Amino acid sequence: PFHGYGAFHGYWTYALDRLEPRFGAISTLRELRDALHARGMRLVLDLVLNHVGPDAPLTREHPEWFHHQGGLEDWNDPVQLTTHDVQGLPDLAQEQPEVYAHLLAATRGWLETIAPDGFRLDAVKHVPLPLWRRFSEDTGVARRGGAWVGELFDGSPATLAEAWRAGGFTSLFDFPLRGALDDVFCAGRPPSVLGTVLSLDRLYPDPAALVTLADNHDLPRLASRCHGDLGAMASALAFLYAVRGVPCLTWGTEVPLEGAGEPENRADMR
Repeated sequence: PFHGYGAFHGYWTYALDRLEPRFGAISTLRELRDALHARGMRLVLDLVLNHVGPDAPLTREHPEWFHHQGGLEDWNDPVQLTTHDVQGLPDLAQEQPEVYAHLLAATRGWLETIAPDGFRLDAVKHVPLPLWRRFSEDTGVARRGGAWVGELFDGSPATLAEAWRAGGFTSLFDFPLRGALDDVFCAGRPPSVLGTVLSLDRLYPDPAALVTLADNHDLPRLASRCHGDLGAMASALAFLYAVRGVPCLTWGTEVPLEGAGEPENRADMR
């Protein structure tokens, strides 16, 4: 528990337009951005438009800005996906003009004060795709060459490709390939599983832009999936770097961090 809650990872948004005080000041974030740019690196911020934390001021100041449909229970119901609470987090009604304006103003505020090189867009499947496209157009991030990377947690290349086009993203996280990588290098399935997934690259607007991964903070960590077999892990990572796409590493893979589920898979950096 963190301050009485379970958001030990700091994911529950309190105010989208303010910096978490424990992270430092705006000037500190600008220093980080400049230091990254000096090294040929880019700063990408995480953007959560679907929900806020249970204690966020908006839940008291504007209760009408939320769907109030209860918890998400049927993950195959498209209505529940976009209107119900994910893990009990208050679900924003982005279709309301006032809510959309608030989210857009907060995002534009970060673009003006920090000028990040793009955003990692959280929980894509829980926000209607037309809204993502509209938001992309209104912020202009993708139009100016910035990263507008969607996190659509789905194992189907066809689903990702359709969402990519409909949502106006510059790229998506490659969860289908991640599943195949896990099957082959950690579960001992034949390499043809990888070939099957890669053969569907023809569906994507630009397969080379996909963000590839071996694990992340939401998934069982690679060390746990490969049962601590360092050789298998090394092969999985070699494949990750050799295959098309932009490889993404989450802290802990290099330790290697174990964790089959929460909170171990999100453990502190050692």
